[in-house]
Amino acid sequence: MLEIFLISAAVSLTTSILRRRILTPEDMAKMAESQKFRRMLLEAQRKGDKKMLQKLMRKRDYYRKIDAEVGKKNIILLIASIAIFYIVFLGVLNPLYGGLEVVATLPGDMMLPFVGNKLDYLMWYVLCLFAINFPINKLFQVSLGQTPQSQKKG
Repeated sequence: MLEIFLISAAVSLTTSILRRRILTPEDMAKMAESQKFRRMLLEAQRKGDKKMLQKLMRKRDYYRKIDAEVGKKNIILLIASIAIFYIVFLGVLNPLYGGLEVVATLPGDMMLPFVGNKLDYLMWYVLCLFAINFPINKLFQVSLGQTPQSQKKG
């Protein structure tokens, strides 16, 4: 169990570093700005504020360009993350733990949907990835809209 946890921590760390290298703080700020624009646009549409809608529509092409630019980087990250996941799964975990039926048992009567309370190596790997990914992303400040500058202000 501990080995699989450490492997998943290494995978999460690798993908977070990759994300930090590909998506610059400026890209993160642009994504946050684009989200703010979309919220303002939806609010103006909901209120029926035609003057605000016209003002926002003039900026729409700029934000579409930003979304496309950052979207390309996000697709690259997604493909790289999936590749890293499968390389580790097929190249490391499957040869080492492929024959094991159960590597972890959940405590008490705790059950996961579609899994139960007994985890094989793949489910334990996925569970560990989810558990470790959030703190590592916080550590590297790679969540949407959080740049080192925005954290210092707030």
